[in-house]
Amino acid sequence: MMRRSGTWIVMVAFLFALAAPVLAQQSSTPAAPAQKAPAKAEMKKVEKPKSASGTVKTAAADSVVLVAGKDKKEWTFGIDKDTKITKAGKAATPADLAASDTATVTYTEADGKMHAKSVSVKAKVAAAKPKS
Repeated sequence: MMRRSGTWIVMVAFLFALAAPVLAQQSSTPAAPAQKAPAKAEMKKVEKPKSASGTVKTAAADSVVLVAGKDKKEWTFGIDKDTKITKAGKAATPADLAASDTATVTYTEADGKMHAKSVSVKAKVAAAKPKS
């Protein structure tokens, strides 16, 4: 019995002797370099949404053109599936926008392009009929 327990002790010691260089090698390897935080110039600047009001000139599935200001400047806004479009307070699609509708567009600018976050068209007020 003594002989068997002595053999086990020698075996365990031998295994530890073999494992020691592997463990030492793992602990001496340098850790992976920590990732640097992106520089301020690399971070995307989050802009506050802006708004523009005017008259709809044209509307397509991917854009809407507004005529706004005293100089009647045309503004083209990109739209996508995330753009919220309402007309007279109800959900609408770009196809529901008509030329001469009065609209307010909330948008953001990136890479020189304006992207509409929302397009809100006011309800047209019908002209009052004179009483006869």
